[in-house]
Amino acid sequence: MPITSTGIGSGLDVEGLVAQLVLAEIQPKEVRLARQETTYQTEISSYGFIKSALSDFQSAVKTVADASTYQSKSVSVSDYTKLNATASSGAANATYDLTVSALAAKQALATQSSFSSSTATVGTGTLTISTGTTVYDSGTDTYTSFTPKSGSSDVTITIDSSNNTLAGVRDAINASSAAVTAAIVYTGSAYELTISSDATGAENSVAITVDDDDGTDTNTSGLSALAFSSAATNLSQSQAGSDASLTINGLAITSDSNTVDDALENVSITLKETFSAPETITVAKDSAKISSAVSGFVDAYNEFIDVVNQQTSYDADSQTASTLTADATVRTIQSQLRSALNQKIFNSNADLEYLAQIGVTTDATTGKFQLDSTVLNDAIDKDPLDVATVLANFGRTSSSNVVFLSSTSDTDVGNYDVAATQTSTAGSWTAGAAVTDLTYQGGGGGNAANFTVTVDSLGTASVEIDNNLDTNVNDGALDATEAAALASDIETQVNTALGAGAVSVSITAGVITITSGSTGTGSSVSVDATGDADNSGLGITTGTSTAGTTSTAYTINGSAATLDGTTLTGATGTAVEGLKLQILGGASANLGTVYYSQGLASNLDAVIDDLLGSSGLIQARLDGLEASIDDLEDSRLALETRATNLEAIYRDQFNGLETLISSINETGSFLSQALSTSFIEPLSFKKD
Repeated sequence: MPITSTGIGSGLDVEGLVAQLVLAEIQPKEVRLARQETTYQTEISSYGFIKSALSDFQSAVKTVADASTYQSKSVSVSDYTKLNATASSGAANATYDLTVSALAAKQALATQSSFSSSTATVGTGTLTISTGTTVYDSGTDTYTSFTPKSGSSDVTITIDSSNNTLAGVRDAINASSAAVTAAIVYTGSAYELTISSDATGAENSVAITVDDDDGTDTNTSGLSALAFSSAATNLSQSQAGSDASLTINGLAITSDSNTVDDALENVSITLKETFSAPETITVAKDSAKISSAVSGFVDAYNEFIDVVNQQTSYDADSQTASTLTADATVRTIQSQLRSALNQKIFNSNADLEYLAQIGVTTDATTGKFQLDSTVLNDAIDKDPLDVATVLANFGRTSSSNVVFLSSTSDTDVGNYDVAATQTSTAGSWTAGAAVTDLTYQGGGGGNAANFTVTVDSLGTASVEIDNNLDTNVNDGALDATEAAALASDIETQVNTALGAGAVSVSITAGVITITSGSTGTGSSVSVDATGDADNSGLGITTGTSTAGTTSTAYTINGSAATLDGTTLTGATGTAVEGLKLQILGGASANLGTVYYSQGLASNLDAVIDDLLGSSGLIQARLDGLEASIDDLEDSRLALETRATNLEAIYRDQFNGLETLISSINETGSFLSQALSTSFIEPLSFKKD
């Protein structure tokens, strides 16, 4: 039978020969695929370096593109141990002298009863805690009055058998919504409960009233031991809630907090201690921040250029190229960045239009930025907002009462008017019922109506109606002529007492209305007619006062704008959509103009966003390289299949050779055996 094991018949190393033949054909292709993958991976790594450097550069770009960078204020304080201050962009550049005579304090109360432990029983009932202003003299233990804080609500806490210990009362108070904090203090011989206001200031003091289950709410036993009000002062006040007292440039100011935010617009002052000798706060433009931002912008760009050069350089001496030498994608990235950086800024309200004008120029040899700090600092000193217009999306305002805050991509470049229209209404008082009594008689024996009218801050006028009002047809009904006469009588008496035009009086459907001659939030009218029963016939024993109002409507570029606090926002769907301005000091009327421009850095930021985006140039190139690597895997699989097929072919060929050699060997063996047993004498040959 034929021999099938390779090499047995021939003695050849068939396995080795097959492996070498396959390797001779496959190996060059494997080397080429490995070389291609290494190239792709190296390019991916190089693009990764460039992408990272570009991202770092964008961070610096965002800083110089941020409008707030150029509006920042630096604040210096003469003695930081006594006070501190911060300022936001709208703060005026100025110097302020301060003195502080008192710091704001929290009210602190403590039990006067001594408890043997924190688990000692206090009592049961309810505690009602109110927040407001307390007038109390701890020296004489005199509780004069308590005025609730506007907008506050009383908090009632139930103390029962589940929480009637000292610790239980503490926890119940702290778990409530009352604006106080309770704690237990061990004095060395006894335990006491302390209750302190959560906030400083006189109006953040508390009153505590008790409904004690023992039937007595004011004694010092049971839950009543925690009472502190005009009814009982069983808690001791170790510290009164008080306001801070200070002066700024000689003006006296009080504050319920040691952080004074509303005395100076956009300046926050933190008081640390009292002092009588003036200390100084100086608010100025933060030139150092602007300079640092521009310097960081320059450095980040140069670092990006260094990375690009490392990945694209060519060594002429060794004729060695870098991974991305002459790469088209990298050239496109550089071209787009240079185009954005070389733009001119069109701004009719600023003198600066190019990077070179703020000291940033390009080295023609290296392509890097060079920064002339002298030019930059001169530009900042002249006007930091001019520097802002070169780099940031920025709005220059012509009014000192208007500050540019921010914008969006929906805001168009342009020059826009800012205006405010103020509307005021007059305060008034309207009687609660119509006139029903038309017969009034004075002269001491008759029924006369007497009441007072208080107008604005002008004072109070006394009015007397002592004549028969039914003068027209004597029908007992108030007609138009009689109503006009009554209105004129009241108006004349008030205006005679308080001044011409103090009020106007009208009567509609028999109901008297008195309107102030002034308008605005200070305009008001009130009537006191409760002292004489004869006033009821005029319908004036009850009535409603309506305070005067002042409202301001703002527009930007002629379109209604929205005011939220002090921030004015341009209307959606208009050229100024997303434009935000700060209105200082409640300014109104004509507020000048705002010129909005888009700076180089802002546009550059948008360009980098596109380059780094998921559909940008860099990601597209990376995706292409990844796809190429995937294709190499397909080629490797195909090559592996080719190697398997070649091995099978070569093995088949050698198996055929083995079969042939085996057949020849069998034939040779047969012939040798046959010849050895033959009777034919072998021929012999002799040499002549």
